[in-house]
Amino acid sequence: MSQQCTQKDTLFNIKEAAVIYDTPKGDVETGYKLIVNEDTNQILSCMTENYQVIKNTDLLNATSGALNERGAILKESRIFGDGARTTWKYRIPDIKLEVQKGDFVNPEIIIKNSYDGSCEASVIAGAYRLVCSNGMVIGYTLGKNSVRHTIWNRNVDIGAILDEVIMSIDNTFSADLPLLLASKPKQGHITKVIEMFPQNQTKNVVEKMISKPPKTYWDLLNAATWVASHTMNRQAESTHRFESKLYPMIHKFAKNEATYKQSQARRAQA
Repeated sequence: MSQQCTQKDTLFNIKEAAVIYDTPKGDVETGYKLIVNEDTNQILSCMTENYQVIKNTDLLNATSGALNERGAILKESRIFGDGARTTWKYRIPDIKLEVQKGDFVNPEIIIKNSYDGSCEASVIAGAYRLVCSNGMVIGYTLGKNSVRHTIWNRNVDIGAILDEVIMSIDNTFSADLPLLLASKPKQGHITKVIEMFPQNQTKNVVEKMISKPPKTYWDLLNAATWVASHTMNRQAESTHRFESKLYPMIHKFAKNEATYKQSQARRAQA
């Protein structure tokens, strides 16, 4: 279960406690440790000694400079599992793209962290139409980078990672996304997207396309992503591999359609 909260609620103190096995010959280290909310003494997880805690406070401190420089505004903080996992959603209001008449989308940056190993510390920049209460995002991910919770990553510069991800935003909003909005998707392309889905998802994706036929390749991307996010197994690695293929294919379709239109226009002028 998730809970919307204030940013302050996500910045609780964390402590680590070694797990010791009591034997007649004395205490024996087990190679495990508890990750504990120091403010409430609630145990958030039990991890191996190789697990490196990345504190929420350190993560936000490392990224605040780049976020402030881009004028990003915190729109939502959310915790999962009583604080075992956290997400923060920021929006950049100065950059926007009209996806339909009077309907604008802004780039958003979602920062994630966990104390139970369920996700890496990550920075995701996207153009999202929906961010669900369970943490799933619907839309196009512009860029993503992450840091594993391991003792071998102690010197990683998370702020530099955010800078790298943010750099992808300007070009995408000026070039890639307008390309998706420029054309109505060909029926053959819609069919190929449907055929990408596993057979047990065919009914779901067809119903989604029929209930609201995509008017642009952007709509096609969002419809396909919605089905993948809401009806497919979120625990399966194959689902995430499948999702990663959606944008490249649909972007390729949109680019081919734009190239075809340009060639037709040149022929007409010749």
